[in-house]
Amino acid sequence: MKNTRSRSIVLTLLSLAFLCGIGLFVYRFTTSANLWALSPINKHFSGANLMAGGDILDRNDVVLAHSKDGKRVYHKDEAIRKAVLHTVGDDAAHIATSVQNLFRDELCGYSIVFGTGAPDFLKQSKNIRVTIDSELCKAAVTSLGGHKGAVCVYNYRTGEILCMVSTPTFDPYHPDVVSNDKTGQYEGAYINRVVSASYAPGSVFKLVTSASGLTFLDDIEHKTYSCQQVETVSGKKITCMSTHGEIGLKNAMMRSCNIYFANLAIDLGKSSMMKTANAMGFNRNFCFDRIETKKSVYDVHDADSCNLGWSGVGQHTDLLNPMHSVILMGAIANAGNAVLPHIIGDIFYSYAIKPDGNGVFDKSTATETLLSEPVASKLKEMMRYNVTANYGDSMFPGLNVCAKTGTAEVGDGKEPHGWMIGFAANEKAPLAFSVIVENSGYGSKTAGPIASRVMNLAAKQYLK
Repeated sequence: MKNTRSRSIVLTLLSLAFLCGIGLFVYRFTTSANLWALSPINKHFSGANLMAGGDILDRNDVVLAHSKDGKRVYHKDEAIRKAVLHTVGDDAAHIATSVQNLFRDELCGYSIVFGTGAPDFLKQSKNIRVTIDSELCKAAVTSLGGHKGAVCVYNYRTGEILCMVSTPTFDPYHPDVVSNDKTGQYEGAYINRVVSASYAPGSVFKLVTSASGLTFLDDIEHKTYSCQQVETVSGKKITCMSTHGEIGLKNAMMRSCNIYFANLAIDLGKSSMMKTANAMGFNRNFCFDRIETKKSVYDVHDADSCNLGWSGVGQHTDLLNPMHSVILMGAIANAGNAVLPHIIGDIFYSYAIKPDGNGVFDKSTATETLLSEPVASKLKEMMRYNVTANYGDSMFPGLNVCAKTGTAEVGDGKEPHGWMIGFAANEKAPLAFSVIVENSGYGSKTAGPIASRVMNLAAKQYLK
């Protein structure tokens, strides 16, 4: 009798466990089947599903991708197809951060009854309007002229990304990436360099070193260092492009004096430099619209004095993500408060008369404080001086641009990367930008003209 009771209890527990398992399976199937059915790894399902997916439109309602007769159709202009590739994506979901990858569920629709094979009149597929301007992206790709790099422009008041371009790119109709083994022209083509890459920042990092000095040193605006072009620290050399003599913060920024900022970083010390970098968004990711940016890196824990100095110049092991640099520009423009970017404008059912989002995606604007207002104000003043006294307002007529260029040494006998980052202080055109051109030489000569063209084009819709 005792054995029978024990067996009955075990059988009852096993039955309950079985019923719980069935219940969990039904629950997961009901609520999460779409995650499996539409996952890009299931290309035999998801690729076909995309062939009946919703439209992707740019901010001006230009159709960038749609489905017709069981095929995915992209914009008729090859240059635009290539320019928006890393935003829109391709049939095979090669671009991990693209809309066709991250928002495949919304584009394809999924029914618990019909799966993805619902009749047309029951389909739940949605259209997506992105915030980019496809013509602006085309201009950015053209301006890069075959160089690898990234260009980003965003509205620092609203967070809308107007331009997000990464090269190399390819035509989604003709993904000739297999030829990369011979030519190398498509190396890294699947990576959106704006969000998924990081680079030595060079002199654009001097903004971070300046922010640290403005935060921790009371006399920073009166502090000077003597630049004799070469200085020996810990038995190793720190070099500058010119001999600047006795120089203070404002002119050191405008002339991009390595000796000044190396000495400033050494005087500030590792702790202060790390605190400032971390506060300004280094060593962590930024997330928006299901995209996670690659971390910018600042780490001087094991650096000697010379390497600490070089880190303040934007070398050593420093790395900067292009999207992070744009967010940082937005923070300086907004008195220290960064409006986080977004690429998704609206998501709406294809039958919607008025595409108002239909509550299918939360696009609320998020902000983060990266700098104090006094520090942001001083950096803005110095960056404006860079343009008026060095680069010239003729680059950005009528925009009151504040900017900093950078030339980042990468070693191995390669040409340095060229940077230019900044923002328009004109309230009518609240735009921030970042341009990185790989192995191109001086930032002012390579990234500068690209920034000029793209910003002037972007501003036209604001200054009408």
